[in-house]
Order: sequence, then structure tokens, then C-alpha cells
Amino acid sequence: MKRRQFLQLMAATGMTAHMPLWTPKAWAAAAPEKFLVVVNASGGWDPTSICDPKGLNGLYADRSTRYDGSTNSVALDNGKKFGQIQWSAIPEYTTDTDALTRIEGQFDQFFTTYGNRLTVINGIDTGTNNHDTGNRVIWSGKDEIGYPSLAAYFAAATSPTLPMAFISNGGYDYTDSLVARARASSASFINEIADPNRYSGDRGFLYRSANRSVDQYETVLAAQQARIQRQLDEEALPLRRKQLSQLFGVRSEDSNLGGLTVALNDIQDNVDRDANWNTNRSNSLKSQAQVVVAAFKAGLAASANLNIGGFDTHGNHDASAYPQLGDLLEGVHFLQVALQYAGIADRTTIVIGSDFGRTPYYNSGNGKDHWPVTSMMVLHPGSTGGKVFGQSTDAFLAQKINRSTGLADTSGDVLTPAHVNQALRELLGVDGGTLSDNYPLRVNAFDIFA
Repeated sequence: MKRRQFLQLMAATGMTAHMPLWTPKAWAAAAPEKFLVVVNASGGWDPTSICDPKGLNGLYADRSTRYDGSTNSVALDNGKKFGQIQWSAIPEYTTDTDALTRIEGQFDQFFTTYGNRLTVINGIDTGTNNHDTGNRVIWSGKDEIGYPSLAAYFAAATSPTLPMAFISNGGYDYTDSLVARARASSASFINEIADPNRYSGDRGFLYRSANRSVDQYETVLAAQQARIQRQLDEEALPLRRKQLSQLFGVRSEDSNLGGLTVALNDIQDNVDRDANWNTNRSNSLKSQAQVVVAAFKAGLAASANLNIGGFDTHGNHDASAYPQLGDLLEGVHFLQVALQYAGIADRTTIVIGSDFGRTPYYNSGNGKDHWPVTSMMVLHPGSTGGKVFGQSTDAFLAQKINRSTGLADTSGDVLTPAHVNQALRELLGVDGGTLSDNYPLRVNAFDIFA
């Protein structure tokens, strides 16, 4: 029997009446053993400008000017390698030498610092150049509507009862009702939830007069709990009741949100955003990372989406893409430093990807348009030696590769997001059981992380 049929049967037979009602600590659960962070480069990044560089020797290198055809506008630098990983040099698109030095430092520091734990997956054929479809297929493995995102799937498989099991800051975050999706992008948002009666400067406490002669907070709490109980009583579907209970648990003063604010303040006080690596760079991504790591440390969440935009570079690609790619890497570095400070870096897998790739040539506006071939990067515990699995052609086309070695093989298969998601499920230990049966990927396995 399918999951949806089972839920319909439960509702029809009245079994939903036996679901337990909400209590503030109803969803307390043990802290997860492993964590997952998905970092989405929204808009469609260009792998040839970062982890699958082609240099000036691609299919279009014989054109007469810099931008009208070459796969990239900068030659390969053989010094930019770690293990099998090659990363792009930075083109001199500007006279701002400080900016060029900053971006080159971001690239070089990231790959040399994390190369030994990094797996780069190149030559992935998404089969689309549509943003919505690309986002969905990259992060779920399927282009059809209805499959949960990798992060939601992981949270549902490992820690579905945590109050903030899956935190999303954007990107593809469909849950198919497996877990509640929590939005928590900033410290101020967390503080507002954790302390509704917080002190607010000259006004004093929000629900209390300045001289404390009138205190309405207990009245407010009683009204809130009565409203919560009415909502639960009126909800017939068991999954909806469960999700509402999770949400109300998050909002409860008796939940662990107090611990979250303590963890968040600790990270903010001791992990300096501007010291890792540049002042005023990638601040949104770093803010998202602070909240997520604090939620992990407090035992409230198992997975999260981080999201950074600016990669849909139809015009002035070099001037736009390289600074944004550098800031993406800086944000991931800050996330890793925060995870290390929290003592959970060795239990956390970070997956970096985007909707699709960009054309292996420049358009008339010096930009690059949508292209179905892309790459993903996975930073995970354990040494990889700087591994690359899969490869694209010199013209940045997908090709058949050997499922064991990842090298070009005419008798092999084309690597797709379904293969990558299947390998990630296996790496994370969530490839079996009911969830896998309900959301099968049905592909031959590639030994990406073997």
C-alpha cells in the first residue's frame, strides 16, 4: 500500500482521533548523529569558471576576440590543483587588482584547505535548462513533481521529530509533508521566537508596562495555547496534526529555543565573520550558516538549505560570476569554521550545487546562457585525496563514463542528478527502508564516493 493511500485509509476509518494532542515537549528527540547542509548557488552557476575549467583551449578557442567564443577567458593554471581537482584561474576582467587578489585567494584557500575532504562531481547531465526543473532534479534526483529535496529526505529519514528538523533558506525545499520546513535565516528571527516577551529598549517588555504594574503576558500565553488546541482539534489528517505539533513545539517557551539562542550567541561571539576571510563578503550566507550551526549544536535540526543568488549571468559573466563564486566559497568556509567550533564538523556533509550550468561560450553581451551540463561538490568527513568523479568533454558536453572509475568510457553511462542523489543517499546512510521505497530513483549505481 502506498503512503498516500494509507493516510487516506486512516482518515476514512477515524484512526486520526487517536493521535496524541500537543504538549510543549511532545517532539523532544535525541540529537542527530549526522548532519547535512545543502548550499544552493541559485540561478545556474558555471562549472567551467570554478571546478571544471576548460581554459582557452576549448572548442571555440580559435575565434578572433576574447568573448565571442572561447570556453573561458583565462588559461588553465596547472598550479591550481589539489589531487585530481583542478580549479579555475581568475580572469583579469577589471583593473581592480584588490578584487582580483581577493577572488583568487578565495578560490585557492578553499580548494587547498578543503581539497582533502572534497569530492568534485563533473559532467552531470541535468537534461534541462529550465530553472524550476533544474532546481528540482538537482536536489531531489527526479524532474517529476512530488519528490522531497535531499535535505528534507535526510531529515525525515534520521530525525523527523526534531522541532526544526529541516531548516530552509530557499532553493528547492519541497518536503512532501515528511517533515515541517522551518525558516530561520537570522539571529533576530530566532530571538523573536525564543522570547516573545523580549526587552525592547525604551518600551520595556513587549507585554508588560514599563513599571510592571500591568503584565499581560500570562493572558497572551493562555490565549495562544487555547488557539493551538482548537487548531489541533479541528485537524483530521495525522500528518498535518504532527506538523502542527512540531511547529507549536518550536514556538513554545518550553522548547529548546532557549538553548538555540545560547548556541547562536556563542557562535556569533567566537566565530568572527570578518576574520573568515574578508570583511563584508558573503554576509547573507554567513548569517544563514550561524543559525543552522546553532540549531545543529542545540539538537533541534538535522539538515538545512543555505541559498545564495547571483549566478544567472546572461551578461558580463566574468565580472559577475567570479566574485559571486568567490563569495560562495567564502560562505562555505565560514560554515565549516562554525561547524568546527561547534564540534560537529566531522559529522556534517556539505553538498554544493546549482540549477544547471552555463554555455561553453560567451554571448554578445559577454554573458553565458543556460546549459544542461553541470557539476556538484561534496565536502564530507574522511579523506578523499582531492577526488574528481566524472568528466565533461572539451566542449563542455556530457559523455558516457565508467560507473566505477568515473572516467570516459563509451560502454558506460551518462551521469545524471538521479545517480548523484542515489550516491548521496548511500553516503549518508539513508538509502534503504520505507522512504527509499516511496521515493525510488531506479538508476544503476555509480561509485562516486567509493
